[in-house]
Amino acid sequence: MIFLDTNFLVALEVEKDENHKKSLIVRDKIVNNEYGNSVISDYIFDETMTVTFMRLKDLEKTVAIGTKLRGSPIFIRLEESDFEETWNIFRNQKDTKFSFTDCSNLAIMKRLNIKNIATFDGDFEKIDEINVIQ
Repeated sequence: MIFLDTNFLVALEVEKDENHKKSLIVRDKIVNNEYGNSVISDYIFDETMTVTFMRLKDLEKTVAIGTKLRGSPIFIRLEESDFEETWNIFRNQKDTKFSFTDCSNLAIMKRLNIKNIATFDGDFEKIDEINVIQ
């Protein structure tokens, strides 16, 4: 399985994004099932819709992207235990500057034993237990 982070998803859809070309290469590997099923959370969906809409300024295109996201990867909603683990990760981080949403990624990945994440956020490279795919 591979967790899809917001900055990967935005780079994939926003052609002017500095990581757009890299995201296409990773997308092709995901489509070819090199990492198994793709996973996003409701927090990632929220953040992706917000950032994409702010960058594109195009509601119709953003809704189309959201519709595709809702039907494509495995969609995980944070459970109460995920929220508590997210809070613990967030408040106890030392050498990272993870957002609360980033910490929710780590909580879900831990619960589901997901080792791969598609992201351009360098802080994830500091976590030994996961593989950053970029």
